[in-house]
Amino acid sequence: MKRRILSILLAAVVTAGTLLGCGSTKESTGTDKAAEASEETAADTTSDTEAATDAEPVEITIAYPSDDGAEEKLNILIDEFNKSYPNIKVNYVLIPFSSWPDYITKLKTMVAGGTGPDVARLAVEGIQSFVADGMALPFDDFIAENADLMEELGVNDIHPNINAPFQVDGKTYGFAWDWNNIVMFLNKDVFAEKNIELPGSDWNKDKFLEIAQTLTYEKDGEKVYGTVAPTDYFTVTAWLYNNNASVLNEDMTECTLNSPEAIETIQFLHDLVYKYEVAPVPSAGLDTSNLFMNGQIAMLGNGRWSIASLANNNFEDYDIQALPALSTQQSSFGSGSFPVLSSTKHPYEAMLFSSWLSASSFSQETFLKTDSVPSRISVMEKILPTMLPENGMLWRESADVAKSIQAPTQLTDVTAVFDKYMSLVFANEISVEDGMNKATEEINAILAE
Repeated sequence: MKRRILSILLAAVVTAGTLLGCGSTKESTGTDKAAEASEETAADTTSDTEAATDAEPVEITIAYPSDDGAEEKLNILIDEFNKSYPNIKVNYVLIPFSSWPDYITKLKTMVAGGTGPDVARLAVEGIQSFVADGMALPFDDFIAENADLMEELGVNDIHPNINAPFQVDGKTYGFAWDWNNIVMFLNKDVFAEKNIELPGSDWNKDKFLEIAQTLTYEKDGEKVYGTVAPTDYFTVTAWLYNNNASVLNEDMTECTLNSPEAIETIQFLHDLVYKYEVAPVPSAGLDTSNLFMNGQIAMLGNGRWSIASLANNNFEDYDIQALPALSTQQSSFGSGSFPVLSSTKHPYEAMLFSSWLSASSFSQETFLKTDSVPSRISVMEKILPTMLPENGMLWRESADVAKSIQAPTQLTDVTAVFDKYMSLVFANEISVEDGMNKATEEINAILAE
């Protein structure tokens, strides 16, 4: 493997300055290592010069969600990658994105159709499923044979807790690039309007409700709401964790939404809307981010992904705090990586590109300033204190104790059931207890399949 890296460096000298231009599909170039065991054995007896001479360009493809700016982001990343590895030709395909379950389904359809990529952008929501289906390759041999490269790229600086979701059954299936958790965004103008101090990290359910009630009022004919009641899987999980509850049990084999703690949590979120009237009725067209920036919502549970939108709208009068404790205070998180698919014909190059994307300083510092939270400890400590929000180091502190959201192999079907019953509950078409009992029954049937 060391001989392979030397071959790449020698090839880079020969081809320096030769980069392909950008188009609708981005391309760049790299070294082809022997894919067959017989070729690798022969390479061990070949001189370094001969190895460099025999090197052939390799073409790989990465699949990425078609979010805003994805094409520009990938163009920049691949151009930078080519400065070190000019013989690895990288294409990309953008997959329409509405949710992680939908994206995962589309990605699996590509693989089943024989058009799957070598590398794929994937969140914790999908890694269990891809591993269970034999669609992801473990990195363990690659890591063991490239210890110096791992250190050089910064892989060893990635927070182990944030990277844990990509270690399945004792094997590593990539490295976390970014992560997010739900924190409470606080509109400082609304707090100032009512002369309320921003809460400390030690606030609890009673303090939260007291503040939400105080910050719910009429202003200029418009209602200002103290907070928002979440209904999505990711955000509700954060509240469940704060009450020693969860959607599933620890090994994700049974649904626990019918536990007293889970029902109590969902009931509290429901009461924020219908009993205390401090949150608007959830609906598909409710733009909570704009309402927050317009001063019509005082407290909004959200992830760091939202700070780019706040910055683009020149909104700076906000800070963040951990969600209030219910019976406990347990931060949750979800992380993302770039697994290599088992269908790849070039696992070495794919893993090299994946590792660079996940861990390089350029990748993390350039694209995670106003997006997700960087996974590298040093990058978090470098970036977070220099930007809004003022309490941004909360994310660094959360990384040490946060608990990953639950993402079983059947996540797509599980979230579909979850979303259905949360919609019914918040439309007042079914009680919280009945809704959670029915959701539990249906999810257990899915898990048993």
